[in-house]
Amino acid sequence: MDSQPTPREPGAGRPLAILLSSYNGARFIAEQIESIRRQTWREWTLRVRDDGSSDETVRIVEALARVDSRIVLHRDHRGNLGPAQSFGVLMQAALDLGAEYVAFADQDDVWQADKVESQLNLIRARESALGTNAPLLVHSDLAVVDETLRPIHPSFLALQGLGRDRDMPLRLLLTQNFVAGCTTLINRALLRVALPLPEVVMHDWWLALCAAALGEIRRSPRATVLYRQHGANTAGSRWWLLASFDAALHPIRWWRSSFAAFAAAVIQACHLARRVERESPGAGSLAAVREYCRAFAAGGTAMGRLRAVRRHRVQPLSVLGYPLFYYARVLLWPGSGPGPSPVDR
Repeated sequence: MDSQPTPREPGAGRPLAILLSSYNGARFIAEQIESIRRQTWREWTLRVRDDGSSDETVRIVEALARVDSRIVLHRDHRGNLGPAQSFGVLMQAALDLGAEYVAFADQDDVWQADKVESQLNLIRARESALGTNAPLLVHSDLAVVDETLRPIHPSFLALQGLGRDRDMPLRLLLTQNFVAGCTTLINRALLRVALPLPEVVMHDWWLALCAAALGEIRRSPRATVLYRQHGANTAGSRWWLLASFDAALHPIRWWRSSFAAFAAAVIQACHLARRVERESPGAGSLAAVREYCRAFAAGGTAMGRLRAVRRHRVQPLSVLGYPLFYYARVLLWPGSGPGPSPVDR
């Protein structure tokens, strides 16, 4: 049963919680928060958890909280958790406080003024059609800008070759994420099924997987965030051609890092199989996720793995032959299989 908010808890009673995990973000965090304060939708609480900053980030947030009671600094004694688990702490707080909807913000972007309102309208329309118990996620593209907000490219998704996600998104999400957390808004049903957060690659990827497997993902028709590039981004925008050039220059390093990322995605898929079984054992997605996970378990064969990914059409988007490398990783997967065992039945 969901815990109920108490009247004295900051943020209780407002239907939308905006979550921001900060880390040494003093240069840009005030500008991001000001863009949130300028939203046309006014009924929100911004909950900021600092993940161990050594700069002035906390003092900046405290100063803004003194002039706007909707801004809350989430204090705990857990130290530096990394972005995924730090957002996980904030997600649990939002659930405990009774938030109906949750949006996620990075510390260095700028939101379009109608971001929240347009996405709330979209997700509520889908709840009217599917019911409030359907786990729903709405996201958007990002407009890529430089440090001074001058335009670089109108579409982050186009830059990354991730423009096509509407056809069976789960098959792509099992191996590659196309949902940027800083553009995302989810409903309470998805928040509930996604928690507690397991060891995942990133919180936004995990939310997208849960939504694709148990509910629905919808994309807003236009970019809602100015995605600032400044050289210190946790996950920045890179032209896929430049990434390919880097791989060509350092093939061994690229192969090792990409194989490690692939292994982490497989472990994440195994967590998803368990979560889908917990939440909806009759879900049509469970068989596909379970089979995909089993294929990488100890004792599995290369041809068995290849058959599983081909049967369920699991592969990254086709950019300069990357699916070829994906299949190579599938075939060369070590027989022991790291990470949690898949669902057994």
